[in-house]
Amino acid sequence: MLKNYFITAINNLIKNKLYSIINIAGLAIGLSACIIIALYVKDQYSYDKQWKDSDRIYRVNFQFDFPGKGPSKFAFTPIPAMPLLEQTFKDKIEKSARAFPSEVTIFREDAQFNEELIQIDPAFTELFQFEILSGDLENTLKDPSNIAINSEVAKRYFGSQDPVGKVLTLSSFGPGIDYKITAVYRIRGNTVLDIPMLSLFDDTSIHPRMKRWHRLNTVSYFKIKKNIDIETLKPLMPAFINRNVDISTLFSDPGLSAGDVMSVDFQNIETIHLDSSWDTMRAGGNRTVVLSFAVISVLVLLIGCINFTILTTAKATQRAREVAMRKVVGAKRKQLIVQFLGESVFMSLLAVILSLGIIEIMLPVFESMIGKTISPDYTSPIILVLLFALFLIVGISGGLYPAFILSGFRPSNSLKANQSKETKGSISLRNILVIFQFCISTILIIATIVVYIQLRYSLNRDPGYNKENLLVIDKVKYRPDLGDTVALLKNELKTLDSVSGICLSDIYPSQKIKNDRIYTHPGSNVSYPISTIAICYDYFQTYQIRVVAGRNYEENRDIPESRFGANSTSGSDSSKELFERNIIINESAARVLGFSSPEDAVGNIINSTTTNNSLYTIIGVVVDNHLYSINSQPRAEVYLLMPDQVNIITLRFKGSPKRILDRVTSAWNKITGEAEISTVFVDQLLAQEFEQEQTEMKVLTGFSLLAIFISCMGLFGSASFTVERRIKEIGLRKVMGAKVKNIVSLLLWQFSKPVLIANIIAWPVAILVMQNWLERFPYRINLLLLIPICFISGLIA
Repeated sequence: MLKNYFITAINNLIKNKLYSIINIAGLAIGLSACIIIALYVKDQYSYDKQWKDSDRIYRVNFQFDFPGKGPSKFAFTPIPAMPLLEQTFKDKIEKSARAFPSEVTIFREDAQFNEELIQIDPAFTELFQFEILSGDLENTLKDPSNIAINSEVAKRYFGSQDPVGKVLTLSSFGPGIDYKITAVYRIRGNTVLDIPMLSLFDDTSIHPRMKRWHRLNTVSYFKIKKNIDIETLKPLMPAFINRNVDISTLFSDPGLSAGDVMSVDFQNIETIHLDSSWDTMRAGGNRTVVLSFAVISVLVLLIGCINFTILTTAKATQRAREVAMRKVVGAKRKQLIVQFLGESVFMSLLAVILSLGIIEIMLPVFESMIGKTISPDYTSPIILVLLFALFLIVGISGGLYPAFILSGFRPSNSLKANQSKETKGSISLRNILVIFQFCISTILIIATIVVYIQLRYSLNRDPGYNKENLLVIDKVKYRPDLGDTVALLKNELKTLDSVSGICLSDIYPSQKIKNDRIYTHPGSNVSYPISTIAICYDYFQTYQIRVVAGRNYEENRDIPESRFGANSTSGSDSSKELFERNIIINESAARVLGFSSPEDAVGNIINSTTTNNSLYTIIGVVVDNHLYSINSQPRAEVYLLMPDQVNIITLRFKGSPKRILDRVTSAWNKITGEAEISTVFVDQLLAQEFEQEQTEMKVLTGFSLLAIFISCMGLFGSASFTVERRIKEIGLRKVMGAKVKNIVSLLLWQFSKPVLIANIIAWPVAILVMQNWLERFPYRINLLLLIPICFISGLIA
């Protein structure tokens, strides 16, 4: 019996080649898309689950709620916070460790390279288990002059040699220091921990200013004790902050407590990668995007399944006579149900096998879209179970209708008709399914167009400065053998005829890191946290930021400020000396400080409580800009003149980007030798702000094309089936005088009706979904544009 069923299934596939190809190919494409996204979702949710007791490991996050300003969230903590937390709550915290990141220069033979060094507490390796490839990590954490490196760094600098016992010369600022390599390690699995090199964290050598509670410079982790709920620790944090933090030096308002402006939160290590609400200066994942991709892949699979059901149902109705003959010779209804379900499952199995080949073709394309490598493990139990479940569910669902409806046909009715048995229920089911699949396709098309237009709109907005022809050289390192490397390089770049402007600062456009200082009016109790940017004299001219009131900084007229807000004076006590400097602010800062207009702000004096004894006279106000982010509202900003304390060079150039890049690299090598250079064009920085949206657009575009392709395959198959059934009708119409165009119009209208109905349903759904998506943008396209976009999408469908 089973052999007969199998032979019948094969014969039907061969007999109906076109429908078989459309059926299997459409389902295989849908399955491929679903499996690829399933691999991606699995990858994204696998972060930091490899650590022992990962469900009990938490990161400490800090939040500042400054008066008159929204909350600022950071994944960093003050240096003294974690030891004090562990000491205070030793009944709840099992162990803790801090990581202190710093960028260093590696001096290797005649070349220099930039790397990140993470200084850690010894307990860090107890929380996170590294794989030791050579050496002893315990020795590394016994002496601050020892260092351990990961396998990638070891390969980069030592090739196939074992680096243990060798020496690396590192410098963060000032002369290089020799570190002995005592271990090489590797971190297995997906993780948010990015640790190219590590050494012992010795906080006794840290400058006292760096240990203040408003300076967030370490990442802190702890493991909570068994059977302790983290929620019991959170309510104790306000009292902890008020008891240990003194903010009187920052805020002059006596009624303001530390708990009013500072709060602590805890985040499980497993959730960090997909939670981007805390500022980590690291590109993480996004839970919303992952879930959106999952939904889209399911929708594409659903379209493939609908095609499968439509064509299986349509072709099955032509087998009424076969069913009747089987019943006449004694076949039971149960046997017919098994036959039809078996044929459907067999076709589904063929689609799954074909989908594995399609995955190998589609996966590199998808990886280029998301910028990440995904390696499918077909031996994984999860993948095998997923594949088995998919082909079984799809196969059974596709064969349910023909199995139960056809098996119920009466032999007498089917045999006397001498024609295919097509019920109204079968036609209605197919029309409903066609409407549903084109509804999904139209929604995907609308979403793709809206995302594209919004991205173009965001990238073409005026950022408040001229973003064209700007090149940034990031973090020029101090060279003890050269002296002031930044000044030497700046002077060398000035000689290039293609450079029309050059300046120094401590930030570059779209930089995540923010440096806030607290400012007040002298005699006022109101404090204002305002972003502070260190610049040189030529900053506004180079960026072409317009001064709307007052004047710009001028050499020999405005005295620069030192790193900590005051210039040291020989023989004087700088903690008691009052320093007066000039300052420039932007329009938002003028409003925050309470001035009625930019002109009203010029000439007024403000005080900084973040730095000791600093008074500032406002000499100029510049136009609001989007230096920190083009995707957010302009921030209140002040610009401090600190030309000797900045190490980011921005130059405005003429001519081709390639030419200026070559000439800058040549000048760099002339000054610094073979040191590593880091350059980026400002328009690239702005584009990077929308990487997530660009990824969404690429995936939406790809999946929309797949959805339309599969839907059209299904509609083509359904149309071919309908035309085949109506050949006699078409012949009679032509005999009666109907022209070809009349018949084509008749059939076209019949096939277009489900698509038109699908558009009417899809438009309001798409508008609602995309209106919600656009809420993430502070500057977005006019919602009325969604109406013509819907019409365009309908025409495409």
